[in-house]
Parts: sequence; C-alpha cells; structure tokens
Amino acid sequence: MTRFAEISRRDLLAWGSLLGLAPFAAQADTYPNRSISLVVGAPPGGSVDFGARVLMRPLSEVLGVPVVVDNKPGATGVIGAKLVAKAAADGYTLLLATPTSVVLAPQTMPGDAFNTPRDMVGINMVAKNPLAIAISPALKIDNLKDLVALSRTRPVTLGQSGSGGSFDLLIKQLAKVTGGNFDSIPYKGVGPAITDAIGGQLDGVVSDLGPCLSFHQSGKLKIVAVTSEKRIASLPNVAAASETYPALVTYNWLGLFAPAKTPPDVVNKVNAALLKILAREDVKTQFTQSANIVSSMKGPAEFQAFVAGEYKRWGAVLKEQGMI
Repeated sequence: MTRFAEISRRDLLAWGSLLGLAPFAAQADTYPNRSISLVVGAPPGGSVDFGARVLMRPLSEVLGVPVVVDNKPGATGVIGAKLVAKAAADGYTLLLATPTSVVLAPQTMPGDAFNTPRDMVGINMVAKNPLAIAISPALKIDNLKDLVALSRTRPVTLGQSGSGGSFDLLIKQLAKVTGGNFDSIPYKGVGPAITDAIGGQLDGVVSDLGPCLSFHQSGKLKIVAVTSEKRIASLPNVAAASETYPALVTYNWLGLFAPAKTPPDVVNKVNAALLKILAREDVKTQFTQSANIVSSMKGPAEFQAFVAGEYKRWGAVLKEQGMI
C-alpha cells in the first residue's frame, strides 16, 4: 500500500474543507485592494445620494481604498439594486438603499425582480428619518387634521417619487386611516414633485423630511406633519401625524448591502468600518443637518433579520393594497 493510500478518508475531507475555504480566507485577508463602487439607485441630489456622499470619504479613509458613488437611477431604485444583486460577491460593489428599492418595489414588479433576503446580504443600517407631509402655503392650512377636512370636499393631490414606494404607501395609508380623498401622484424623483408643489401644480408632497426642510424654513412649503412617534426637536411647532392618527408612524431608513454570498469576513470588515465612521461627530452632524438620525444595529445578522421582517411585513400591506 502506498503512502498516499494510507491517508485516511477523514484527513482527505479535512484537507478538502481547508482548500475550499482557502479562497475566502485569502480574499478576506487582502480585502480591499482596489476601489469600491457604492451604488445609489437614485439621481444626484436626493437623500440617498446625500447619504452616500457623506459616507464616501470616511469609508475611503478607513478601508484604505477609493470608495466611488455610482448613481444608477430608475424604477424607484430597483435598477441600482438589481445591479448589485447580480454583481460579483466580492465586496467591491455595495448598495446604499432605502426600503423603497429593497423592500417595497421588488415585491410589486413582475418578472425578473429580485428578492432581497435571498439575493442580497445586509451589512448594517446607516440612518433613519421620518417622512414629511408638506403642502403649498396657498392652501392656508396649518395642520394635518385640516388637510384631511379639505380632502373630504375635493381630492388633495400629493406628489411622491414613485408608485409602490414608501411615500406612495404613506399617502394610501393616509387615505385609509382618515377616510380622506388623497391622490398619490408619482414622479421620477422627489425633486420634481417638490418643484410642482411649490409651483402650485400639486397641493403638496410626501417625502423624506430632509428635502422639504429648507423649503419649509423659507416659507415655500409648509410641513403639516412628520411621521415620527413624537415631534422633532428642531421642528417643535410641527405636529407628529400620530398625535391625531396613531397608525401613521413610519420611518425611511438607509441601509448598506452587498450581493448574496459575499464572504462573511468581508461583510464584517465593511461593517466594522461603517460603525467606526458612524461614531464620528462630523459624520453624525452631517446626517443630523439633513434631518437624519444615525442609527445602526449590533451587526449584520441583526440587520439581516430586520430586513427579512420588513420584507414580510410590508409584503402583507402591499397585498392588502392590491399592489402585488
């Protein structure tokens, strides 16, 4: 019997296991060694793009390689998300996304849309913010209750950034909860919707709080409600929608994702870098100034469980609304 033949089956299995793991270990040890693409499924200037640009430079500093924002707008963020879902699972193509593009829209699209819990791996949450209901000052309305009263006399038009997204769902929930008549008008982005609300082509707009904030402060729009549990400290005179309608509590969040099957060690490296920069005061300040709250979870596993739960929860709402 040859020496090779004397090798036990257990030894061969152990060696095979080690060999199988070797590429992943080597990748984790050398990652990253080239630039990283941070995909944003929205055009420049929006809240997701803003978040990506806040993260871009400090992530580059911590990881030691360039991090480049890559805008891939369209289909309420799904075009960018699908690109990442189908990218090589090596940690060099990441996605910064909101629930619209990774939880809501994929479930409403037929054909080759993707399933986020199956096709992507969550790294961690980055920030969250309440939504805002902002209207034209020409309506001469000061609160959400009076806006609902107006909607019972005629349809109230509210612009939003895409059918099936979180803003669209909030308008539909607003109509359901209040019994009011609200028309949800889809736009290709929240910017054009805000422009038309200011110009009088719409009664108002539903958006992240950040994009509406400066227009509220300048008097071009009037925020009549935010969807946080309680009032925002920086807007003490703006009521939380929940004060009148408790069911209208919802947050938009930003999360960082990678393609499914990205090696866990690579995911953990990116997560460690993310947590390090989210603890920086300059990063917190930039998010706070745009009405975001820096918010992360203990680690990727907790975030992945959260995303899976949101996918299921909002899937039930979408079915109820007849959107699936």
